[in-house]
Amino acid sequence: MKGGRRWFLWAALAYAVIIAAVSFGLFNLYSGSRAILDEALGQRLLGVAGSLAELSDGEKIFYATVGDTTADYYLEILLEHCERIRLQENLAEITLTSLTLADQLEGKVLFSTSASLEAGGLNDFWELDREAVAQAALGMPAATRLYRLGGAGGSMQKSAHAPVFNYFEGDKDVVAIVTVSGNPDFFSSLDLLRGGAFLTAAIVLVILAVMGIFLYQINRSLARYRASIMRQENLATMGRMTAGIAHEIRNPLGIIRGAAEHLQQVLASVGIEDEVADFIPEEVDRLDHILTGYLAFGKDQEAVRETFDLGCSVRRSVELVAGELQEAGIVVEMEDDLPAAPVRGDPRRLQQVLLNLLINARDAMPDGGRIEIALTTFGGSATLTVTDTGTGLGSVDRGRLFEPFWTSKEKGSGLGLAMSRRIVEDMGGMINLEDRQGAVGARAEVVLPLAVQE
Repeated sequence: MKGGRRWFLWAALAYAVIIAAVSFGLFNLYSGSRAILDEALGQRLLGVAGSLAELSDGEKIFYATVGDTTADYYLEILLEHCERIRLQENLAEITLTSLTLADQLEGKVLFSTSASLEAGGLNDFWELDREAVAQAALGMPAATRLYRLGGAGGSMQKSAHAPVFNYFEGDKDVVAIVTVSGNPDFFSSLDLLRGGAFLTAAIVLVILAVMGIFLYQINRSLARYRASIMRQENLATMGRMTAGIAHEIRNPLGIIRGAAEHLQQVLASVGIEDEVADFIPEEVDRLDHILTGYLAFGKDQEAVRETFDLGCSVRRSVELVAGELQEAGIVVEMEDDLPAAPVRGDPRRLQQVLLNLLINARDAMPDGGRIEIALTTFGGSATLTVTDTGTGLGSVDRGRLFEPFWTSKEKGSGLGLAMSRRIVEDMGGMINLEDRQGAVGARAEVVLPLAVQE
C-alpha cells in the first residue's frame, strides 16, 4: 500500500512537471509570437502613417480646421489617396483628425475611410489608447498596444498615429493626426496560433491521461502479480513447516483422544455423566481438522464441504471460550435465538475462524470489556459481526492484516487471520476487520452465502 501511494505521488509530480513545462512552452510560444507580430505590425503601421503625414499639406489642413471651404477640395483628393493606400496595404481604415484641443486630446474627424467615423464628429477611438495619441499630439509618431475591440470576444486591433505639422514663420505646430489601423484579418494568424496552443495543450493532457490510466493499470497488475508470488511463497513456507510438525502433533493427539475415551468409559461405568469429558475427544478432532486445514492451506487444496447452521457454530464457539472470557472480565452479548443461517463448507474450519475472532477480541481488551455478536440474513447471504470495546486497530497496516506470518502481537504467529480469510473465501464469502465508527474498539464482519435449499 505504501509503495503504491509513493508511486502515485511520484507519478502525479511527474505529470504536474510535464503539464507545467508544456503550458510554459506554449505560453512562451504564443507570447513571443504575439510580441513579434505586434512589433512588426507596429513598425509597418508607423511607416504608412508617417509617410501620409509627410505627404499631407499642414497649411491647407489648418485652413480646413478653421472653416475655409477652399481646403475642402484638397481633403477630398487626400481622402482618395488614402483610400488607395488602404486598399494597397490591406488596412482597416485611415483617418485624419484635427487636433482642436491638444491638452485635452480632443479631435474632430476631417475624413475617414471607415464608415463608422463621420466627418465633423469627435474621434472616439482615441480613448482606446490615449498614451499613443498624446505622443502624436506632442509631435512623435506612436503605435497603440494590441487590443481587442468589444472585449474578449471582439476582433484584435492595432493603430499607429503620426502628427501633421503646419510650418508658419519658423514654427511648426501639430494641426492634425493621421491614424492608420491594421486590418482585423491580419490578426487571424494570432487567433490560429492561440487556438493551436490550446488544442496542443488539450491533446497533451488527453495523452497524459491515457498514459496515466495505462500505467496505473500496469502498476495494479504488477502489484497483483507480486501479491500472488508472495502468497505462493508463503503457502510453500507454510506447507514445509506444517508437513514437518504434522506427524509429531498427531501422535500425542491420538494418545489424548484414547485417554479421553477411556475416561468416558470409566465415568460411565460408575454412572457419572460429565459434559466436560465429552469435550476432550471433540476438541481433539477439531485440532486434527485444524492441522489438516493448515496442510491444505500450505498445499492450496480444496477443503471438505457440507451444509451446516452458522448459528450453531457461533453458539458452540462461544461455549468453548466462555470460561476464558469470563476470567478476563469480558461479557459476551448475543441473542439467545440466532436466525437460521445454513451455509456450506467445513464447520470445524469455520469454528476455527470464529474462535480466532473471539480470541483476538479478548486480546484487545486486557482490562476486560464487552463483545457483541450479531447474526443477520438478507437476500442470499448471512452476515456475522463480532464487535469489541478494545483498543481497536490503531496504526496497524490495514493492507497486511490478513498476510500470512505477519502479526502486530508479540507472541502471535501471524497465521490466525490469514487462515481465517482463506477459510471464509473457500466458502465463497469475505471477511473484513475495521475500527468501530464513532466508538472505541474493532468490528469484524464475516459474510457467507446461504446454502441453496434442495
